[in-house]
Amino acid sequence: MDIIDKLLKFCFILSILFFIFLLGFLSNDLKLKRIYEGLSFIINDVETRLNINLKKKFGDRDTRKNLVSKKDKEGFDSNFTFDTRPIERFDHYLLIKHDKTQPILMDTPDRVIWSWDLSNFRNSSKIIPYHLFDNGDLLIGKFETKGIYRIDKFGNIIWNNKSLNHHWIDIEKNQIFIPSRKFVSLPNDLNSDLKNTELKNCNFKNSAFDTVLILNSKTGKIIREFSLMEILIKDNGFKNILNRKVLNDNEVCSDPLHLNDIQKLGINEINLVNKKISLTSDNILILSFRSLDMILFYDLDNDIINHIVVDLFAKQHSPRFHKDGFLYVFDNNNFSGTNSKIVKIDIENNTIVSTFETENFASPTRGRLQFLNNDLFVQSSSQGEIFKIICEENFFENCKPKYLYSSNFDFFYPSNRYDKNFSFKKDGIYIGDFYEKDKIKFID
Repeated sequence: MDIIDKLLKFCFILSILFFIFLLGFLSNDLKLKRIYEGLSFIINDVETRLNINLKKKFGDRDTRKNLVSKKDKEGFDSNFTFDTRPIERFDHYLLIKHDKTQPILMDTPDRVIWSWDLSNFRNSSKIIPYHLFDNGDLLIGKFETKGIYRIDKFGNIIWNNKSLNHHWIDIEKNQIFIPSRKFVSLPNDLNSDLKNTELKNCNFKNSAFDTVLILNSKTGKIIREFSLMEILIKDNGFKNILNRKVLNDNEVCSDPLHLNDIQKLGINEINLVNKKISLTSDNILILSFRSLDMILFYDLDNDIINHIVVDLFAKQHSPRFHKDGFLYVFDNNNFSGTNSKIVKIDIENNTIVSTFETENFASPTRGRLQFLNNDLFVQSSSQGEIFKIICEENFFENCKPKYLYSSNFDFFYPSNRYDKNFSFKKDGIYIGDFYEKDKIKFID
């Protein structure tokens, strides 16, 4: 009898495990996302709390436990441990893409509410989401290579464009503004204007010359594409800055501009900017050039520069013009790895009005800002963290960060990645944008 009891207990436990496996397998195989992701959360939560790993990655769990339990966190670039990570529900939906994972939509730091089927693409972890449409369509691109797509909420391809895409984009009135690029041999491929610059002393076979690609968001057809360097060099102010930067940094030869962000100004922003500087049309782009520590206002109708902001930041990203009339920029601080900051700039006289800095805030690469309903969200990409800046009155007066998300302790895409300090972290963030819930129409 004793043997029979043990056998029955064993069979009972085995049947439960088989049921869980079957449900998880079918839910994943049949794309029943909410069931699969719910089970994934439960399994990973049990693994973490019991310090086990059902995928046999024992070193992953052991290392994380040892690192996050240390009182001395020197060199550990996360602001959180497993127990102190952000857990509050978001006010908006978060579209997020970690460096090594697929794009997902979340409503809390621990819950995925939608993911897109990317089985039509090879190496789907290299797919970058750029924009989420209200109906669930997603604008995506292959990471820094050729291929731009609009897919529906189920992953079906609506259109594709074979152009190259690089970094973040903007959309306005069914037009998509995309940083793209071509490659030239220096100095052989320089035109007459560029041969009269310090680029003539560069010797580089595949120098990246950035272009602006404008697509129709409904069809994916090219509306226009133009190369920036040949146009910008006609401006003497820009030419002088370029020459100075090339002389001071040989690496500029390989990537003279490095366009990492485009923002198309709307009519309200145009009116605000016109109070500060004189614009020559209502069709203005804000362009961010990382290699030159430069942001400029570009007249798309007349192909001329209206205004240049330079050397108020280092290797910057994500310039955003706010309704308060100031320009906000993510200052990476020249890849120092020590600290990053957000600078508030008055473009009327090109001065920094104020800055936001906080302890343990450093993103040597990328870094992204988002204004939504007068809230300012900051993506510290390298750290894998997102926070909101809360101020008593104006930005940046008596402000503090409220952390909303940390990818370092998320459950959905486990990995064994380590940062340069050998501190455990799950993943960095390529893009993490919030979308208002009442404007997203495809969530059940």
